[in-house]
Amino acid sequence: MKGSSRNEQRIGSSRPATSEPGERSTTCADSCLYRLWPRFRSTEGAELFEFAMALPLLLVLVVGIIDFAQAYNTKHITSNAAREAARLLSSTPLSDSSCPTPWTINSPGSGTPCAVTATAKTVSNYLTDAGLSQGACLNTATATYAPVLTWTYSCNNVTLVIYKAYQAPNPTAPILSTKVTLSYPYTFMFGRIIGLLLPGATGPTGQYIFTSDAVMQNITNAN
Repeated sequence: MKGSSRNEQRIGSSRPATSEPGERSTTCADSCLYRLWPRFRSTEGAELFEFAMALPLLLVLVVGIIDFAQAYNTKHITSNAAREAARLLSSTPLSDSSCPTPWTINSPGSGTPCAVTATAKTVSNYLTDAGLSQGACLNTATATYAPVLTWTYSCNNVTLVIYKAYQAPNPTAPILSTKVTLSYPYTFMFGRIIGLLLPGATGPTGQYIFTSDAVMQNITNAN
């Protein structure tokens, strides 16, 4: 009996370890891979990479919105300034006895009427108050005269043309009016920025001149 028990123990100790069907045997390789798996699945730094990839397109979008908004604002301001100038001069006679430099319609090229000078200063003040500082030069610029009753101011790429005897089209007969044309420069940034971020891409770049016209029927005669 003792011999048989010893044989059973010997036989039992020599049996290889087996696993039941469906059970997963654990080895060193499996356990090491299991411990390293969270590192393989880590997303640390992925957000930074995605942001770096999207940053150029985001910059192009932001710069484009700002640039075109400022361009639209410049056009809007120049349109309003031209309209204010036409409204002022259409209701103001050119001859004024109280003007320091007398002007008469008989010698229109002899000087600049005070009403025209006041109109130019009104445009200058309107532009500078709206943030378009290049228009400040109109306060001190000298007008050039051209027939008929047309005065032109030009400085710092800003041009103001005041035409007191404009014949506005009308089905029956032309309407004597005042026409004011204002040109103001704007420099686009979008084309330069998009070229740096996306090589080969193009867009508006350099200086562009916005021109606005305004016409008002003359309430008073030229003289």
